[in-house]
Amino acid sequence: MTDQALAERRTFTDFRAWRYAIPGRRDLRIDMLRGVALVMMVVAHTELLSVLNIFTWERFGLTTGAEGFVILSGFMLGMLNRQRLQKEVLLTVGWTLWRRAGKIYLVNIVIILLLLLLSRLPLINTFEVTHFVDRYSGTVWALFPTTPQIKETWFNIILYLQIGPHQTQILGLYICLLLVSPLFLWLLQARRAGWLIAASLTTYLCYQLWPLRVTVSEFEFAFPLLAWQLIYVLGMCCGWYKEELMSLARTPPGKGVMAIMVIFALIMMFIAQNHTNPFMPPALLMHVIPPADFNWFYHHLAAKNALGPFRVLNDFSLILTVYLLLTYCWQPVARAVGWFLIPLGQHSLYTFILHVFVVLAISQFVPFDLWHQAWIRNTLIHLTALGILWWMAKKEIGGRFIPN
Repeated sequence: MTDQALAERRTFTDFRAWRYAIPGRRDLRIDMLRGVALVMMVVAHTELLSVLNIFTWERFGLTTGAEGFVILSGFMLGMLNRQRLQKEVLLTVGWTLWRRAGKIYLVNIVIILLLLLLSRLPLINTFEVTHFVDRYSGTVWALFPTTPQIKETWFNIILYLQIGPHQTQILGLYICLLLVSPLFLWLLQARRAGWLIAASLTTYLCYQLWPLRVTVSEFEFAFPLLAWQLIYVLGMCCGWYKEELMSLARTPPGKGVMAIMVIFALIMMFIAQNHTNPFMPPALLMHVIPPADFNWFYHHLAAKNALGPFRVLNDFSLILTVYLLLTYCWQPVARAVGWFLIPLGQHSLYTFILHVFVVLAISQFVPFDLWHQAWIRNTLIHLTALGILWWMAKKEIGGRFIPN
């Protein structure tokens, strides 16, 4: 065998050694994906312009960390509860999910009460967690009452999660999805996944035609339940049928579908580079697609809050693409960032709950402003915030009381 052939064979062997081959039921690739989603959300909620924004602000597609969080939560519930339902009855599993929803609900109430208490202290500025600011127009929306309320009103607005920091609004969505998850699992266990997907898709389409809020909770403004339930249900179905889907992926038709999804993800990545984000320096964006055309596409077909259809397709295509990348290049990626992303992903809900207080702490010293390009300072602040959350996740500080 020639030296060139030996070199090529050695290179091929090295590439094969990069593949994901970790035994055990826990899939660390999913943990890393959840870690990425969490980093995206923390950077987005700490409203400063840094180097990290270049990579997390809809740069790899028209998708955000919130969608990844919801999809992967559904995926994990589907995958884990299929295994549990082989040993336990649905009522037991459903009761566990309801208890989990109740625990997260109580945590949400505690967050609201703590911020109300902190807002009464003169030395603490709670503006960034009690208001939502449109950084482009400067419009401010108060998320907590600004005038005196009677006791009954306080009771109702807290009980129904009508107030609270926008950084944790998605928890209200997660609570509602957990409450109906036993019904989803019953349909999956009864082999009626088609019915579940059809009902979910119909609900989603109805929302796109006739937007409707089904609860009075604050989260519905950013995460309307009738729209966001679709990606949760699809994620749960993928988790339930994970083994079947992985077997299908090894067949020629399965490889063809994956190739189409990867190509779609790359196309959406190209489209995302033409974003009209006013805070991103123009030199970092492409200007191939006219701004008017991009804005029409973004608001009509890839809307963020309403989850436009192209955004939904982008979410799943991008997750699959990154999952494949981690499958074939696991060793170098894990060595580079696994030590950081995996602990965050394994404590994603725990870390997400705590991040609102990290954001509050940072806002005491640095005014949030997306126009000010203090790249070094802001990057250090983002890294510090993520480092604190990573350290707390590793040490599981307060983990006895905070759900994960």
